[in-house]
Amino acid sequence: MECLNLLHMDMDQHWISSTLNIQSTSTQQQEQQVTTISMETSLLDHQYLNNNKKEEEEDEQHHQRQLPCEIVEEILLQLPVKSLLRFRSVCKPWLALISDPKFIKSHLHNHSTKQDEGDDVDDGKTRSSKALVMLSSSLSLLKSVHVQVLDTRIEAGSAEADAAGAARTTSTGVVVVEEVHESPMRHQAVQDMKIVGSCNGLLCLVLHSQDMKIYNPSTRQLQPVPPPPPPPTNNYYSGKDYFYGFGYDSSNDDYKIVRASCSSRNGNFATHLDMYNLKTNSWRAAIKTLPCYFLSNVVGTLLNGALHWVVRLAAAERPFSIVSFDVTEETYRFVPLPGEGDKNFSFYGLGVLGGCLSMLHSPHGSDYEVWLMNEYGVKASWTIFTTIPQKMESEYLGLMSLVRILNNGEIVILLHQRKLVIYNPAHRTLRTILSGDIHSSQLALYLETLVSPSAAPTIKTYSSSITPLNQAKASP
Repeated sequence: MECLNLLHMDMDQHWISSTLNIQSTSTQQQEQQVTTISMETSLLDHQYLNNNKKEEEEDEQHHQRQLPCEIVEEILLQLPVKSLLRFRSVCKPWLALISDPKFIKSHLHNHSTKQDEGDDVDDGKTRSSKALVMLSSSLSLLKSVHVQVLDTRIEAGSAEADAAGAARTTSTGVVVVEEVHESPMRHQAVQDMKIVGSCNGLLCLVLHSQDMKIYNPSTRQLQPVPPPPPPPTNNYYSGKDYFYGFGYDSSNDDYKIVRASCSSRNGNFATHLDMYNLKTNSWRAAIKTLPCYFLSNVVGTLLNGALHWVVRLAAAERPFSIVSFDVTEETYRFVPLPGEGDKNFSFYGLGVLGGCLSMLHSPHGSDYEVWLMNEYGVKASWTIFTTIPQKMESEYLGLMSLVRILNNGEIVILLHQRKLVIYNPAHRTLRTILSGDIHSSQLALYLETLVSPSAAPTIKTYSSSITPLNQAKASP
């Protein structure tokens, strides 16, 4: 377009110059020059208009080839995190869009909904179930394990059905993809690292028993957490144990860490809760004191915006219960255990299966029972989902943690704190999908997101005021 404008300017200058020359020539010559100039002008105008029209048509075609911004955003929202991280380099508008907090929240909502619904695919012949587990291995490394179960239906009358000798059956295959993530502490030797919480793609890590970090393995963003406050001092209570929880405060758009320190003496229990807020990057000491002692699960089970631990109450007719701590309201309530568990405690492995609180019952001499609370907070809604033999393939199963129910009804289980297996309740069979030295407090369900763990740049001190899986701890 600039070139055409310059051409038109040259045309005007040529006309002016020629007009001045007319004054010094004869009338006949003037008429000839006027005719010549007019023809040249017409030709240049025609060329200019044609070129301008052609460029406008090219601009219109280019505009038509471009998708509207709303459609581009909708397409990007469906893509996995790894693709979006690469696409940030395509152009500045895409970088701005993918980095926008509103886009990140919309992407999180879309993909968390898919995970809640099982992210399954069912085309009538093949059904796919997926689970993503994040674990810490070899002390300082994080490893993600993508588990995908493919169920292929075999119809009656087909060659496959004839070969199987059945009218209708299902062929099941398992795809396991392991990915080792770069250590969050790139320039620091780490001897011990535990996952003590997982929420919206962020992991809460404890290093060397005290040093805490919030980390997004997908984006490799790391937020150091200032040292927690010292445990409360009290002449009456002695001893301390630490329990952890990590969750999201939806009202304030904030992530919080809960650290519980338990004390007991002469049958009296007290648990003090310290709270860390990511927005302020600060701790608040002893925000609540609970009249109970946390028992079996070091890592709080996150469900419905609340963290859950199994606890023991002092001087109560039914001394065992589940405490639920609301991350947003910072209040607690007690949730009943199944059956007679509140009187004779024989349950462990508090977790979440199929969107419900779950626990394992370990009776002597019979199968393990998997209990689900179908209506949250209602004791009568606890039901037995399935049973698991105590001994399979000449091996006693022992302690286990239930990770997830797949869409085909199978259960991913952490067994013996050293291997992941899939249990099929219908056939009562186990399949090993991962072996290794895995500790239960170092394993959690995970969702890949763009959520940033960054907090305010200023580190503040604490002030005083009065997904997942569990690790067994001895009762007081």
